[in-house]
Amino acid sequence: MAATAAQLTRRTAISALAAAGAGFIVFGPRGREHVPTGRLVLDYWEKWTQHEGRAMQAVVDEFNASQSRLFVRYLVTGTIHQKALIAIAGGNPPDIIGMYNYNVPAYADAAAVLPLGDLAPRHGLRLDHYAPGVRQVMQHRGRWWATVNTAGTLALYYNKRLFSEAGLNPEQPPRTIQELDAAHAALTRVTAGEVQRAGFLHMEPGWWSWIWGYHFGDTLYDEATDRSLAANPTNIRAYDWMQSYPRHLGVDAVERFRSGLGPYGQANWGFLTGELAMVVQGPWMASQVNQFAPDLDYGVAPFPVDESIYEGAAPPPTALIDTDVLMIPRGAKNPEASMEFIAYTQQPRIAERLATAHCKGSPMLDVSESFLAAHPNRGVRLHTELFSSPRAFICPPTGAWPELKDIFDTAMSDLWKLREPAAQRLAAVQSASQAVLDRAARTRQLRGESTGLNRT
Repeated sequence: MAATAAQLTRRTAISALAAAGAGFIVFGPRGREHVPTGRLVLDYWEKWTQHEGRAMQAVVDEFNASQSRLFVRYLVTGTIHQKALIAIAGGNPPDIIGMYNYNVPAYADAAAVLPLGDLAPRHGLRLDHYAPGVRQVMQHRGRWWATVNTAGTLALYYNKRLFSEAGLNPEQPPRTIQELDAAHAALTRVTAGEVQRAGFLHMEPGWWSWIWGYHFGDTLYDEATDRSLAANPTNIRAYDWMQSYPRHLGVDAVERFRSGLGPYGQANWGFLTGELAMVVQGPWMASQVNQFAPDLDYGVAPFPVDESIYEGAAPPPTALIDTDVLMIPRGAKNPEASMEFIAYTQQPRIAERLATAHCKGSPMLDVSESFLAAHPNRGVRLHTELFSSPRAFICPPTGAWPELKDIFDTAMSDLWKLREPAAQRLAAVQSASQAVLDRAARTRQLRGESTGLNRT
């Protein structure tokens, strides 16, 4: 039986409201107020501010100037995930929402957004316009729910000068985990027990605590069975490997070294100063280099994989895909109009312009040479190619992912400090994660969504 948006999302909305604090809703979205007369106004809630927000506002302004029927208001919205659910449940949603890729499963399972399988093609969009890996983000349980407006892939960034000084070939970055270990050893400098320079540290910046098993050929989650796989033997191997770094250098020595590194986003961040020779990062990394260390000679390569994955020819590269998405809330006043704006943003020239401004790759299957040539990141071609790798992966496609990530982040901190062996801690992670998944499944069943689908 079909359900209303309020029926489907009230529990989720109430939980979000409680988590964020009852007073948050009064702050609301912020944006420009001037609206020409005679146009249908579409409210577009987005999380971007500063230069990212200005780049998207320029796209909105261009759309508004391109026709005289619709007017999109770009409204910067804090805690957008919670506020959007409240608005949808209350029957007063925005017309377009800009979210993160990990929001798609939760919104789709709650029927809080509209499927695009019929809407998008009427406005000239097809899934095969996008790189194969990006399509994973756009779909959930076999249906199309979102488009991608910006996207990135993770890769290995390395300091070519330091490679040369350490006797390494700067044009041959490590391909395997074992080669990464060797490069790390050659690049690391320790004096009187104090780390002066590190080749590579998994916790710098530490944003993706859960990815290492994928580079050993494993995964964390089986979508078909809704099971956590954190304690798979290959995942245990990956985190044993991770623990070998603080084990070799000494936990206290590593933490003293890390405490002296500046944060990402500032000129004294370790990779920019040469205190870190290699890091895992996305294409936005170039904006930091160009701003704070324009003379830094860096290389970009696929992040290495375990040598067991190599069987003769080199395998396709492994990389996390991380994106921002656009969705149409259930209850939007005119879904066709919302889709018209979204389709405008998905034109290759618009997608490439926004990607350049955000220092990211294009999510589209076909990318212009002019985009690649003018991009501020010298590694943009690789980042873009990674979208099409058959080994590209996304975060586990479950609405419970934010909770699972919190579990993994806590475990990562303890594993890094060698408080528990990987096998023991990952068994606990798997148990805790499965409890979260089971609870989410029961919630879907109570809402009448045992399959996670609503066909209306």
